[in-house]
Amino acid sequence: MRVSERQERVLRAAADLNGETLTGFVLSVATERAEEVLERAQRINLSSEAFKRFTGALDAPIEEMPTLRRYARKQSPIPAR
Repeated sequence: MRVSERQERVLRAAADLNGETLTGFVLSVATERAEEVLERAQRINLSSEAFKRFTGALDAPIEEMPTLRRYARKQSPIPAR
């Protein structure tokens, strides 16, 4: 990885304080950040108002959808494996 002199100095200082190698420090911090990004991508955040609307829709009576029902009965044009 190419880093500026300042970046290398900061990273080395932090690694030294943790008793880690520069590589070990960078990998552990990058892995931790990657896990946060992946976790955030798998989570849906809703306001309390949006959550109320969502649960209200789940609790509402079933709505007939004849077009959807018709398509569900049709054979798929995608061949089954």
